[in-house]
Amino acid sequence: MSRGSDDLVKLVARLYHIDGLGQSEVAEIAGISRSQVSRVLTRARETGIVRISVEEYQARSRELEDDLVVSFGLKHAIVVRTAPDAAAESVRRTVGYFAVPFVSELIRPGTVLGVAGGRTIYELVRHLMPTNGAEGVTVVQLMGNIGASVNNTDAIEICRTLAHCLNGLFYTVNAPAFAADARSRDIFLAHQDVRAVWQLFGAMHIAMVGIGTLRDSSFIARGALSQSDIELLQAQGAVGEICGRFFDSQGRECDTDFRDRVMSIGLDELAQKENVIGVTQGAGRAEAIRAALSGGLIKSLVIDEAGATAVLAQAGGPAR
Repeated sequence: MSRGSDDLVKLVARLYHIDGLGQSEVAEIAGISRSQVSRVLTRARETGIVRISVEEYQARSRELEDDLVVSFGLKHAIVVRTAPDAAAESVRRTVGYFAVPFVSELIRPGTVLGVAGGRTIYELVRHLMPTNGAEGVTVVQLMGNIGASVNNTDAIEICRTLAHCLNGLFYTVNAPAFAADARSRDIFLAHQDVRAVWQLFGAMHIAMVGIGTLRDSSFIARGALSQSDIELLQAQGAVGEICGRFFDSQGRECDTDFRDRVMSIGLDELAQKENVIGVTQGAGRAEAIRAALSGGLIKSLVIDEAGATAVLAQAGGPAR
């Protein structure tokens, strides 16, 4: 780079960042090629000639977090701010991205971490970075597989990704989410590989679960529930779902055929765990989330701003 390297860098930086010229115009005035302009701009940032300052962005709503903790006695509440008119997919990505630091801080050496499937959990896990000093982590799949085909939001793939990221062990449930009947479920549960996973449930320190509804869940998105199934569950008072287990407005598991067929950790066992993190989004899940909180099924909550406001409104708490 000639013409006095620093002077050229300063010239290009001035034309591009201050005067607002395009790279082609900068190249013409500076007498260099457009590809050189890109390299010079990179050098300007690396050497400190250009210092970019961005006003601090508060990604979380601390007031709503405090309201949730007080209203429901939560261990932790992470409420992520999102654009008011953002699509559900965008909200899931935003919630997942900004919840990563919270989850990373919880993972310690020797942690046994149970994980379910879910679209928002997937967005969180895919942004998770390896955690220094978190050796000996064990990742346990909390529920069986939805359908014969597997996608990246299924528990088995999320757990595999998480275990790879943390350089940990991964224990999978080699069974469908719903067995054909209670007898088939019992046969699966009797298998030594499945028993090994169920024993790890007892040693689990942290669990991450999604919270579905009878209108919007991975089971519905994957066609695992028919309209008649949904109507039957509604008749039994079901308002939400965690790990394929359907619960009523008080967070109690509904006594349906699904209860005898599901291959997942029990809701009673989840309720006994010290930290079960519900990872979800959307005001449309407010009733299900409030029910899960009422039943003590989740101890911490990761959610978007609109969802948090709706949950508080359901509980008669402050709605900001």
